[in-house]
Amino acid sequence: MKVYIAADKYGENLKQSLKKVMDEMEFSYEDLTKEGYDFVDCSNVVCEQLLKDDDKDSLGIVIDRYGAGSYIACNKHKHIVAAEISDERSALMTKRHNGARILVMGAGIVGEDLAIGCMKKFLTYKYDGGRHQIRVDMLDKML
Repeated sequence: MKVYIAADKYGENLKQSLKKVMDEMEFSYEDLTKEGYDFVDCSNVVCEQLLKDDDKDSLGIVIDRYGAGSYIACNKHKHIVAAEISDERSALMTKRHNGARILVMGAGIVGEDLAIGCMKKFLTYKYDGGRHQIRVDMLDKML
């Protein structure tokens, strides 16, 4: 499993903090951020990379100022479930029950400690599948 991460200028500091924690947790990640990227660019590059990755367990993290814009942009991609998160319980449950592959956070909403907690929940739990797959399939048919 690999984690693809990107942030606009407002999420850059938080992204760096999350990368340090991923290093400590020995997660493999790739920072896809390019200079001048806005939240739409960050969302698109993470989604595109996830969709072409052969490892379907790979995940994404997108960080902007408030989270809403990146959340909307990510969910425009077919076969992508992204969740805008600002608490650890939601990070856990959207992964387990919704099969979310992208964690979206707003650096102006969540602080560093909370963002780290959300990321840890998101990265360390698996999708439960089973009865939850019915809804994920329904979401895929919408686009």
